[in-house]
Amino acid sequence: MSAIYNFSGKVALITGSSSGIGAATALLLAKSGANVVITGRNADNVSKICEECTKLSPKGLKALPVVADVTKEADLDRLLDTTIKTFGKLDILVNNAGFGSFSQISDANYLKTQRSVFDTNLISVIYLTHKSIQYLEKTKGNIINISSVAGIQSAKGMSGYCMSKAALDMFTKCIAVDLGSKGIRVNSVNPGAVRTNILRDMPVTDEQTNAIWDAMSSIYPVGRCGESVDIASAVAYLASDQASFYSRVESSYLIITGSSSGIGAATALLLAKSGANVVITGRNADNVSKICEECTKLSPKGVKALPVVADVTKEADLDRLLDTTIKTFGKLDILVNNSGIGSFSQISDAEYLKTQRSVFDTNLNSVIYLTHKSIQYLEKTKGNIINISSIAGIQSGKGMSGYAMSKAALDMFTKCIAVDLGSKGIRVNSVNPGAVRTNIMRDMPVPDEQRKGMWDAMGSKYPVGRCGEGVDIANAVAYLASAQASFVTGTILVADGGHLAANVNLGFD
Repeated sequence: MSAIYNFSGKVALITGSSSGIGAATALLLAKSGANVVITGRNADNVSKICEECTKLSPKGLKALPVVADVTKEADLDRLLDTTIKTFGKLDILVNNAGFGSFSQISDANYLKTQRSVFDTNLISVIYLTHKSIQYLEKTKGNIINISSVAGIQSAKGMSGYCMSKAALDMFTKCIAVDLGSKGIRVNSVNPGAVRTNILRDMPVTDEQTNAIWDAMSSIYPVGRCGESVDIASAVAYLASDQASFYSRVESSYLIITGSSSGIGAATALLLAKSGANVVITGRNADNVSKICEECTKLSPKGVKALPVVADVTKEADLDRLLDTTIKTFGKLDILVNNSGIGSFSQISDAEYLKTQRSVFDTNLNSVIYLTHKSIQYLEKTKGNIINISSIAGIQSGKGMSGYAMSKAALDMFTKCIAVDLGSKGIRVNSVNPGAVRTNIMRDMPVPDEQRKGMWDAMGSKYPVGRCGEGVDIANAVAYLASAQASFVTGTILVADGGHLAANVNLGFD
């Protein structure tokens, strides 16, 4: 468990942190310099994790033990009061406490089980979060809720658990909008099968439990169930003010299409600063050369970026891009399919068919072609594919059918090939930005002043109070490309400043 973040001076309260995901999160944050509050019902386990956190802390900071039952409001009050009395503030609240259950609606004890699950998984989160707002507002803090894929996918005999997590996910999205004006960010991590003690209260033997984990591992594209540290890494990423990935992609070799400007350029600069060998490509030779020079300056070892002027809509150019990369570096570790264009055109417009084809050629067909050709190299390196999509692949917008279709198709491409390529050791994910200040609107028939006004107007509607910058998306790409995201594949990572949660109109009107 490497310390790659800096949480010095931060105070983090993690419920259910005496074991499993909560303990792993506490250990990682402690190792990253945070003051952590450990809580759970078992005093011995709480004490044990506190000792481990103190040993890992760079400055030997003592973790604060608070034995508490999250289903009791008095315990939650005491937990929060003790935290504030000890540290004087709260920066990060991780609502992790939870348990699973198997019970069908027809079972005699269903109502009792369902209420118990809700009390732990949902009601305790609502209560503690409500009580914590006054402190998190002062620190412009973070709330991270540990949910589950069960909040998204139904399962037989798990209605109580699934409902609690679905409600938790909606709670996350709604309060992210409510609290944006207070400077508080709210996010959720939804793990798949992770080897924890969540099955301990279920009517299964240890042998059956191991069989369940093994069976699940065999059907996952990554070939394994998750470990608690996988989720802890995701929590740390979400809790960080600025993701610091500067040792994660060192010595990697990567292609970033559309990297002569915008998100692609920001990604190239961040990864070059991390020690990666980057290939810069775009249609404008001057811009390609400029970004290459900047990457070389940022590289810790002065590694020269490779410039390849190319048009992604031309298969011959894509072949040359890939061939030049392999001839120069001998391998490929990461492929970032970033090239994209926007368009505003309605189905009744005379130029619609031409526009739609052009958008598809850039945003989708080029990705399919280059990805297909790259598989033979990525398989050798157990590499990564990261597609830059858009919230337009999720939310419709007036006059944007061509663009939105291309991104919806790209999202499905991401999910499908993540399954196809899992057995080859290749992970595939997508980042779906909201409004990000790039030149994607440069071809729109509006003056610069009006264009700036459109960005400002959109940003004012976002819970975070601003539109995104290229580096925001670059940080998400760096996380997905890293070993810390080794349990993440087939994921659509939305980085939208709260756009979808706030139901902001996709159009710039």
